[in-house]
Amino acid sequence: MIAHSITSNGSSLGGEMLVAVMVFVVGWFVGRACTAVVLAMTSSVIMLTSMAMFIATYGLDVFHIMITLGYLGAHQSGYLLGAYMSGYQQDN
Repeated sequence: MIAHSITSNGSSLGGEMLVAVMVFVVGWFVGRACTAVVLAMTSSVIMLTSMAMFIATYGLDVFHIMITLGYLGAHQSGYLLGAYMSGYQQDN
């Protein structure tokens, strides 16, 4: 209900939150199966894709840059959780 009432530039926050949850889950899967190199590549893809879509649709503004940073934070948090749960061992 609150997400439907908060809008900026015609964009509701409900859709962005669903994307953030999906990006978190993808990060969790990457953390369970892959190394940090894959995290860097997927983070680049997420950043470039989301910024391209936001610029093409809404233009460049601070609100959508912050949403993109939220996507990256969700993705990397999912990676850290997945790596922790899989027992990721660092090279000593």
